[in-house]
Amino acid sequence: MKQKLTILIALFFTFNALYSQNNSSTKIPKGLAALSFVAADADRKAISKEISQFRSKEYIVKYLIKQTAGKEVKFETENLAADDDAGLISTAFNCNAVKEKGLLLAFFGNNRNESGVIGTAYGFRYIPLDTAKELLNKIEKIKETHNKYISSASEVNNVYLEFEDIKFIIYKDGGTKVRTLWNGFEVIWERNTFDRTKRRLEKWFE
Repeated sequence: MKQKLTILIALFFTFNALYSQNNSSTKIPKGLAALSFVAADADRKAISKEISQFRSKEYIVKYLIKQTAGKEVKFETENLAADDDAGLISTAFNCNAVKEKGLLLAFFGNNRNESGVIGTAYGFRYIPLDTAKELLNKIEKIKETHNKYISSASEVNNVYLEFEDIKFIIYKDGGTKVRTLWNGFEVIWERNTFDRTKRRLEKWFE
């Protein structure tokens, strides 16, 4: 009986070790591995909708929730804002089971593939909730604090902000623009899209 119990305990810990190893091995891809390219003649508006409604959930399940050992896991998403055909697409995410919640940004625009050829691609960048709120508030504060400076010379005066591997250049061009650079993407975070993202993210997590 003692021998059987010892075997069962050994099997239990072996299974847990294998599960933990498989779960931790699902790392968030970086560089070219983080990019998905679409057909050159694809309808950008349709692709943007697919990214926000379906591809974002695929990313969440694979890289944020990861493997569940057959268990049912509940999670919630909310599409916050998106440009008509490209730029930044924002989605709110919450999963109590894995204790993760935050902002998922989808970059959608031109990028270079492994051959150096420019094509249309998209990639996701996840930011935990508290960090996302701090970042959005900081960008908003920069706009307010340096409004006179960037307004005095449109497309000439800029304010630069670096957040981890994302870079922001804030300037005026018929309105306040936030040029956002990440992993080969260079997209404009339009004012309306930014404002909706910030407002709806805060409201959704109230």
